[in-house]
Amino acid sequence: MKKILLVVLVILTASAFAQMKLNVYKKIDGNIDENRPLGYLMSSDAIKELPIPKDRIEHESFVDVQEKVRGKNGKYKTVTKKQRVVTYEEVEPKAPPRYVPVNCKFGDVWVKRSELDRFMQEYADLSGEYVSETGRVVLKSSPSNASRFNIVVQNGKDDNVAEIEMGNLEKKNINGHARFVYQEEGCAVGVDVFNRVVRVAQRGCEDYNAGEYTLAGNYPTFKGNNRIVETFNLDSYSFSYPKYLWCASGFDTCEPLKDEHGIVNITWSKDGHGTIERKAGNTVHTYRAMERVIPHKRDFYNGEKPIAIKTKRTDMSGEWMNWYFYPRAGRFKMMRSGQRHDAAYMEIYEPVKEDD
Repeated sequence: MKKILLVVLVILTASAFAQMKLNVYKKIDGNIDENRPLGYLMSSDAIKELPIPKDRIEHESFVDVQEKVRGKNGKYKTVTKKQRVVTYEEVEPKAPPRYVPVNCKFGDVWVKRSELDRFMQEYADLSGEYVSETGRVVLKSSPSNASRFNIVVQNGKDDNVAEIEMGNLEKKNINGHARFVYQEEGCAVGVDVFNRVVRVAQRGCEDYNAGEYTLAGNYPTFKGNNRIVETFNLDSYSFSYPKYLWCASGFDTCEPLKDEHGIVNITWSKDGHGTIERKAGNTVHTYRAMERVIPHKRDFYNGEKPIAIKTKRTDMSGEWMNWYFYPRAGRFKMMRSGQRHDAAYMEIYEPVKEDD
């Protein structure tokens, strides 16, 4: 069988929101010209808040100072004089300052305090896409728990991509860094986020590597939250199965079954754009490709990484299925989306062995 080419192409990336701009200013002779900003920062730029300068309060006091003075008779005598002493005390500003200092790519500059508060709220959100020359990391925070994230790491080119999807990872703040740890048998992945740069480290995880590409590396460019529209350009393949495994709730419930309508014919990408057709006799089920799925290692079959797509059955509302295609093995697995892998409804289609 010919090598399967890249099955998912990103054809459109549009910003889902306009990143907030923050004007920065330079003090000249102690003053700021609001009409002449030095430049601006985006939420993708690194920024560090600096301590707000304190006000200096002047205190005046007088102390007695003794000194010897020569009198008219030529003799010295000791006299006491009052001497003015000025001291300064640094105190917190009585009113919130209009401008506060920050450090950024422009150096130490000043920004409006009211604008900085809004800017930092957006800056604190780690969600978004971080890219390198060959890969990307996508962080997505949980809508119900801001300290939990789903993370996708992809690195490679064409159909040679190292990738993994890690769900519900807890964010831990360590020395100003946001860190995440994922572990499974034979694989540990660490993700570190600092100043809008993501660093990925891995131990093991060979099953998720692809050729020369690994998950590990630096992803230094923050792209914000982008909406990616996928299109599916796939070669079409057809297979026939006289029987299949029907699994009501996970692998432990699988049993061989023959379709009552006859031999099952499955066409992968019937229209060349990802549509999957299951046909037995005159009964046809059509599944429209919706988005790509990153396979877990448990989805591999005899070392083969499947092509996986989340689909929607066209004749039933709410029927979402993940289809896994194993070209070398001529094998399919269909699993209901959103269910635990050990309890999900599945159908598994494999070539019939001679002794079957």
